[in-house]
Amino acid sequence: MSGNNNELPPSPPKINAFRYNLYRGHPNVSMLPQSEMQAIMSSLLKDDQGSWKKSLNYCANAGDERLLSALRSFLLLRTADDDAGGVTACEGSNASDFFITTGVSHGLELLCSTCTNPGDEVWIERPTYFLCTQIFTSNGLIVKSLPMIHPGKIDIDRLNEMVERDGISPPKMMYIIPSYHNPTGLSMSVVERKKLASFAIKNGVLLVCDEVYHLLDFEQGSSYSSRPAGMVRFNTHIQRTDGEEVDNNRGCCISVSSFTKIFAPGVRLGWIEAPPRIIQCLSNYGYINSQGGNAPFMGSIMANAMELGLLDSYLDKLRIEYKERYELVCGILQQEPRLSILSIDEPRAGGYFIWVQFPPTINADEFLSYSIDNYGVRFMSGSKTNPFPDDDDDIGTVIKSCARLCFADLDREDLRKGTETFVEAFQSYIASIQ
Repeated sequence: MSGNNNELPPSPPKINAFRYNLYRGHPNVSMLPQSEMQAIMSSLLKDDQGSWKKSLNYCANAGDERLLSALRSFLLLRTADDDAGGVTACEGSNASDFFITTGVSHGLELLCSTCTNPGDEVWIERPTYFLCTQIFTSNGLIVKSLPMIHPGKIDIDRLNEMVERDGISPPKMMYIIPSYHNPTGLSMSVVERKKLASFAIKNGVLLVCDEVYHLLDFEQGSSYSSRPAGMVRFNTHIQRTDGEEVDNNRGCCISVSSFTKIFAPGVRLGWIEAPPRIIQCLSNYGYINSQGGNAPFMGSIMANAMELGLLDSYLDKLRIEYKERYELVCGILQQEPRLSILSIDEPRAGGYFIWVQFPPTINADEFLSYSIDNYGVRFMSGSKTNPFPDDDDDIGTVIKSCARLCFADLDREDLRKGTETFVEAFQSYIASIQ
């Protein structure tokens, strides 16, 4: 700039293509488990007993028992140190069963089809996974907002007041992302999990928890902090401490997860963990009865991955890689004091995303257009993640001034350059509107 303080910097030249795509929530191609998959397939084909051949046939409705057994063992090991407020991993595991799906979206679809009716209500967070709403509305459900303290944090006290004091009927279902939330990166504390599980069980609500990022986490800072346990474990806690029974007329916590983030999206394999009555309901569903269990052949591949320890070792590598990527992006963003990172003070981080809050005068949609046109940087504006964009309340206003950045997709060097260019675009945009 010249010495004239009123002179704006020249606008950068228009760019007609994305140079850096921080929008897409995909893993980087180079990080996909190619060598692990080769080892798995080699092991399968060298199996003299030919046990894999069984997986070419139909399997039990809930899934192949070998896969279910390997999955139970894998999750028991990986969550042994999770904090469930006194409920051990073994206790929690014994109180639930599993059902194999082709992914989280399939799990949500099955739960809507088997456990709800058109016209039932489902209450969800703001912001949330931007494609979930369509699954619910496709099943005829009425989607409403949970009360929020701020984006990504449910106001559980207000939730109880709505039902107990104000006489509002509780929903049939609630959908939450309790661990390394998409898009905010936040996680619910153990206390919050207990309170929300208690609300669900006492009020007959199916609390459906998207826990696809639960195992994809890492510590922030130097002090150790236990990972809060998955929500299904709190079914046992509430039964034991509150005397509430999880029976056919009551609510419960249900986990939906998959191998998508911890192994590879292309395997199209996931699971539902829930009390036995929910699993039985899924197993009795008409099209499941007709076709049998889901993806038996791919199930044999993933069972092999868990039995050989290949999933364990690969997940350990992923957690190291994503921690480094997260710290890289946060370090660059923190050099600009007008950008706030919501998850930066959390004891643990994880998942794929960083939620950035701009000054309240910045509209993220408008900045996005400027960033794409002038710098070739694409990100997800906050309004894309708000299922109720027309609600002009405080939460909606804050979300409009936020953005979701994915640190998983780009090559490491492009991620660095893309984040630096994002900051440069932000600084240029601020100058252009002042």
